[in-house]
Amino acid sequence: MLISFKMFMTVVEEMSISRAAARSFVTQQCVSDHIKRIEEEYKVILFNRRPKLSLTPAGEEMYKTLCKIAELESDLEKRLKSMQGVAVPKLTIGVNATRISIILPKLLSEYNKFFPNVIISFVIKDTRTLEQLLLKGEVDMIVDLNAHTSPQFNIISLGKDKLHFLISENLYHRYFKQEELLELSSGIKLDRIKDIPIASNFEGSTIDNIIQHYAERDGVKLNILYYTGEYETQLSLCCNDLAAAICPTMILKKVLEYNKESKNPIFIFPLENQTEELKIEIVTNKGIETPEYMQKFIELLINMMRESIEKYEK
Repeated sequence: MLISFKMFMTVVEEMSISRAAARSFVTQQCVSDHIKRIEEEYKVILFNRRPKLSLTPAGEEMYKTLCKIAELESDLEKRLKSMQGVAVPKLTIGVNATRISIILPKLLSEYNKFFPNVIISFVIKDTRTLEQLLLKGEVDMIVDLNAHTSPQFNIISLGKDKLHFLISENLYHRYFKQEELLELSSGIKLDRIKDIPIASNFEGSTIDNIIQHYAERDGVKLNILYYTGEYETQLSLCCNDLAAAICPTMILKKVLEYNKESKNPIFIFPLENQTEELKIEIVTNKGIETPEYMQKFIELLINMMRESIEKYEK
């Protein structure tokens, strides 16, 4: 692919000339020259410059087409290396949270029995970036929440998850009475936790968007002090009585493991009145051959994710 096209795609991914230049180790003028070259060649305008940088309809069409080209080039490269007998099977998986780490040891142990020589890489990025990488063939599949529908995507559902409110015993007693435990165990309303400091997923994430939706629906302003996509960090804040947290079902395994040895256990309460679906999905590219080693990984992942969700919902 021409360098100008690659530079254009980088600008789209960063939606910033300066960030694209820094990422490509060139000057901003160099990036602008590449964009101008494409616009002159095709006699179109690719970006709206005001009020902020955004794609024009021509730019959107250009980006979609270049993603298809990048995907085909990546697939061609893999096929040619395979024909030469020098390719080492490699599986690149995009994830935007740590939930898959809960089942990774068991999953990889089982997968290794079938394909011990496959190299597996995990790319941790936000959803938007992962979807762009998938379109370009730079990742083979994504494990994500509520993936965006696209005619170029195959989406396999792994199950539906729920959100839970986590709070340490010490922090609980600052805001609730002991006798409320039984009542709250069946579900907790957002207005009951609005004054408690909370650690949430990073702003703009699927879970954060759902939490904000519930807060607006219930007319509640939550006291979110910390934003992090790392559940380990959220649990650490809980353990140290610095904040409560809101997390999906799969993370409860870590909570239960912590509670076995803690003198300050974390209480778990389901959020009441959850109306939004939290779907865990595998996303792959349509039209791209799925090798046997990838099919097996997907098969094992489906089985283990579903088992994990069912286990901790009981």
